[in-house]
Amino acid sequence: MKQVRKYNQQFKRLLVALMLICFLGISGCAITLVSTYDEQTDKNVTALQKKVDAFFLKLEGLNKYPDCSYASNKSFYDDSKVDINSMQIRANAIPQNDLTIQQLDSLSNAFSSLEDLHKLKDKKSTCLTREEIEPPRTAFNSIFQAILKFEIAKKRGDSKQNK
Repeated sequence: MKQVRKYNQQFKRLLVALMLICFLGISGCAITLVSTYDEQTDKNVTALQKKVDAFFLKLEGLNKYPDCSYASNKSFYDDSKVDINSMQIRANAIPQNDLTIQQLDSLSNAFSSLEDLHKLKDKKSTCLTREEIEPPRTAFNSIFQAILKFEIAKKRGDSKQNK
Protein backbone atom coordinates (compact mmCIF):
# COMPACT_ATOMS: atom_id res chain seq x y z
CA MET A 1 0.00 0.00 0.00
CA LYS A 2 2.84 2.35 0.88
CA GLN A 3 4.40 1.53 -2.47
CA VAL A 4 1.21 2.54 -4.32
CA ARG A 5 1.02 5.86 -2.45
CA LYS A 6 4.65 6.52 -3.23
CA TYR A 7 4.05 5.90 -6.95
CA ASN A 8 0.92 8.08 -6.88
CA GLN A 9 2.86 10.93 -5.29
CA GLN A 10 5.67 10.56 -7.81
CA PHE A 11 3.15 10.40 -10.63
CA LYS A 12 1.44 13.58 -9.38
CA ARG A 13 4.79 15.39 -9.14
CA LEU A 14 5.70 14.25 -12.63
CA LEU A 15 2.31 15.33 -13.96
CA VAL A 16 2.62 18.77 -12.33
CA ALA A 17 6.14 19.13 -13.72
CA LEU A 18 4.99 18.18 -17.23
CA MET A 19 2.07 20.59 -17.03
CA LEU A 20 4.41 23.37 -15.90
CA ILE A 21 6.83 22.62 -18.73
CA CYS A 22 3.97 22.59 -21.26
CA PHE A 23 2.56 25.85 -19.91
CA LEU A 24 5.95 27.56 -20.04
CA GLY A 25 6.60 26.18 -23.50
CA ILE A 26 3.25 27.31 -24.86
CA SER A 27 3.36 30.74 -23.28
CA GLY A 28 6.76 31.35 -24.83
CA CYS A 29 5.59 30.41 -28.33
CA ALA A 30 3.76 32.87 -30.52
CA ILE A 31 0.91 31.43 -32.54
CA THR A 32 0.43 33.22 -35.83
CA LEU A 33 -3.14 33.18 -37.12
CA VAL A 34 -2.71 35.77 -39.86
CA SER A 35 0.12 36.79 -42.12
CA THR A 36 2.64 39.39 -41.12
CA TYR A 37 2.49 43.00 -42.29
CA ASP A 38 3.21 43.43 -45.99
CA GLU A 39 4.58 46.86 -46.82
CA GLN A 40 4.08 46.32 -50.54
CA THR A 41 0.36 45.61 -50.09
CA ASP A 42 0.06 48.72 -47.93
CA LYS A 43 1.77 50.88 -50.60
CA ASN A 44 -0.13 49.35 -53.53
CA VAL A 45 -3.53 49.73 -51.86
CA THR A 46 -2.75 53.34 -50.92
CA ALA A 47 -1.65 54.12 -54.49
CA LEU A 48 -4.80 52.53 -55.94
CA GLN A 49 -6.98 54.42 -53.46
CA LYS A 50 -5.47 57.71 -54.67
CA LYS A 51 -6.02 56.69 -58.30
CA VAL A 52 -9.67 55.79 -57.64
CA ASP A 53 -10.32 59.01 -55.74
CA ALA A 54 -8.79 61.05 -58.57
CA PHE A 55 -10.99 59.15 -61.04
CA PHE A 56 -14.16 59.99 -59.08
CA LEU A 57 -13.15 63.66 -58.90
CA LYS A 58 -12.54 63.65 -62.66
CA LEU A 59 -15.94 62.06 -63.34
CA GLU A 60 -17.67 64.64 -61.16
CA GLY A 61 -16.14 67.39 -63.27
CA LEU A 62 -17.19 65.86 -66.57
CA ASN A 63 -20.73 66.57 -67.64
CA LYS A 64 -20.49 66.33 -71.41
CA TYR A 65 -20.78 63.10 -73.30
CA PRO A 66 -18.50 61.50 -74.70
CA ASP A 67 -15.81 62.92 -72.35
CA CYS A 68 -17.43 61.04 -69.48
CA SER A 69 -18.08 57.87 -71.48
CA TYR A 70 -16.84 54.45 -70.52
CA ALA A 71 -14.83 54.29 -73.75
CA SER A 72 -13.03 57.53 -72.84
CA ASN A 73 -12.17 56.12 -69.41
CA LYS A 74 -11.53 52.47 -70.29
CA SER A 75 -7.81 52.81 -69.60
CA PHE A 76 -8.60 53.56 -65.93
CA TYR A 77 -10.51 50.29 -65.62
CA ASP A 78 -7.83 48.31 -67.46
CA ASP A 79 -5.01 49.76 -65.34
CA SER A 80 -6.98 49.18 -62.14
CA LYS A 81 -7.64 45.55 -63.07
CA VAL A 82 -3.91 45.04 -63.56
CA ASP A 83 -3.20 46.67 -60.17
CA ILE A 84 -5.77 44.53 -58.36
CA ASN A 85 -4.69 41.33 -60.11
CA SER A 86 -1.10 42.03 -59.10
CA MET A 87 -2.15 42.59 -55.48
CA GLN A 88 -4.26 39.40 -55.51
CA ILE A 89 -1.37 37.33 -56.84
CA ARG A 90 0.92 38.73 -54.16
CA ALA A 91 -1.65 38.20 -51.40
CA ASN A 92 -2.22 34.60 -52.50
CA ALA A 93 1.53 33.95 -52.32
CA ILE A 94 1.64 34.97 -48.63
CA PRO A 95 0.71 32.20 -46.15
CA GLN A 96 -2.22 32.79 -43.77
CA ASN A 97 -3.42 35.80 -45.74
CA ASP A 98 -7.05 34.73 -46.26
CA LEU A 99 -8.66 37.90 -44.90
CA THR A 100 -6.59 40.16 -47.15
CA ILE A 101 -7.42 37.91 -50.11
CA GLN A 102 -11.14 38.25 -49.31
CA GLN A 103 -10.79 42.02 -49.01
CA LEU A 104 -9.05 42.22 -52.38
CA ASP A 105 -11.82 40.07 -53.88
CA SER A 106 -14.34 42.62 -52.54
CA LEU A 107 -12.29 45.38 -54.13
CA SER A 108 -12.28 43.56 -57.45
CA ASN A 109 -16.06 43.08 -57.26
CA ALA A 110 -16.53 46.78 -56.51
CA PHE A 111 -14.54 47.63 -59.65
CA SER A 112 -16.68 45.27 -61.71
CA SER A 113 -19.85 46.89 -60.37
CA LEU A 114 -18.56 50.39 -61.11
CA GLU A 115 -17.51 49.33 -64.60
CA ASP A 116 -20.96 47.81 -65.23
CA LEU A 117 -22.65 51.02 -64.06
CA HIS A 118 -20.42 53.08 -66.31
CA LYS A 119 -21.19 50.85 -69.32
CA LEU A 120 -24.91 51.10 -68.55
CA LYS A 121 -24.71 54.89 -68.64
CA ASP A 122 -22.78 54.63 -71.89
CA LYS A 123 -25.69 52.80 -73.50
CA LYS A 124 -27.84 55.82 -72.69
CA SER A 125 -25.11 58.23 -73.82
CA THR A 126 -25.18 59.98 -70.45
CA CYS A 127 -22.65 60.79 -67.77
CA LEU A 128 -22.60 59.44 -64.25
CA THR A 129 -24.14 62.02 -61.92
CA ARG A 130 -22.72 63.01 -58.55
CA GLU A 131 -25.58 61.13 -56.91
CA GLU A 132 -24.63 57.99 -58.85
CA ILE A 133 -20.94 58.41 -58.05
CA GLU A 134 -21.36 58.76 -54.28
CA PRO A 135 -22.43 55.16 -53.39
CA PRO A 136 -19.52 53.50 -55.24
CA ARG A 137 -17.11 56.08 -53.79
CA THR A 138 -18.33 55.27 -50.28
CA ALA A 139 -18.02 51.52 -50.96
CA PHE A 140 -14.48 51.90 -52.30
CA ASN A 141 -13.43 54.05 -49.34
CA SER A 142 -14.80 51.43 -46.93
CA ILE A 143 -12.95 48.62 -48.67
CA PHE A 144 -9.68 50.55 -48.90
CA GLN A 145 -9.99 51.55 -45.27
CA ALA A 146 -10.61 47.96 -44.15
CA ILE A 147 -7.59 46.67 -46.06
CA LEU A 148 -5.31 49.39 -44.70
CA LYS A 149 -6.59 49.02 -41.13
CA PHE A 150 -5.88 45.31 -41.27
CA GLU A 151 -2.36 45.83 -42.64
CA ILE A 152 -1.65 48.44 -39.96
CA ALA A 153 -2.94 46.04 -37.29
CA LYS A 154 -0.59 43.37 -38.66
CA LYS A 155 2.25 45.88 -38.44
CA ARG A 156 1.46 46.57 -34.77
CA GLY A 157 1.31 42.83 -34.14
CA ASP A 158 4.71 42.33 -35.79
CA SER A 159 6.31 45.02 -33.64
CA LYS A 160 4.87 43.46 -30.44
CA GLN A 161 6.22 40.03 -31.38
CA ASN A 162 9.68 41.42 -32.12
CA LYS A 163 10.05 42.93 -28.65
